[in-house]
Amino acid sequence: MKLYKKVVAISLVALTLALVNCKDKTDDTTEPAKTLNKSLITNKFWKTTSGIVLSHYFRNDGKYCLSDGITEYGTWNWINNSDTMLIDKPATSGKVKWIAEYCTETELKMKPNGGLDWYIFTKQ
Repeated sequence: MKLYKKVVAISLVALTLALVNCKDKTDDTTEPAKTLNKSLITNKFWKTTSGIVLSHYFRNDGKYCLSDGITEYGTWNWINNSDTMLIDKPATSGKVKWIAEYCTETELKMKPNGGLDWYIFTKQ
C-alpha cells in the first residue's frame, strides 16, 4: 500500500509540473494589427506589385494625380468620414468608390466598392 501511495504522490507532482510548463506562452513576435490611418495615404504613389497593376496618388488637397503627384487626373474625398473614398476621374472612368481596410507607412489595402478582391498597394 505504501508503494501505491508513493506512485500516486509522484504522479500528482509530475502532472502538476507538466500542467505548469504547458500553460500558454505569449508570443512577442506577433505583428500589431494594421489599422486605417488616413493621414498616411496622401502625397504618396501607391502601386500594386502583383496581379493586376493598379496605382493611386492621392494629394492632400483632394486632387487625384498621376504617379508624379503633379499632373491632376481627377479628385478624391472620403465619403462621410468613413472607410470609403470617392475617386472622380472625369476623363476616363468617372466616379468610382474604393473601400480602404488599412494603411501603414508602406502598405495600403483597398478594394473597389462591390468588388470581391482586395488589392495590396505598396508605397513606391
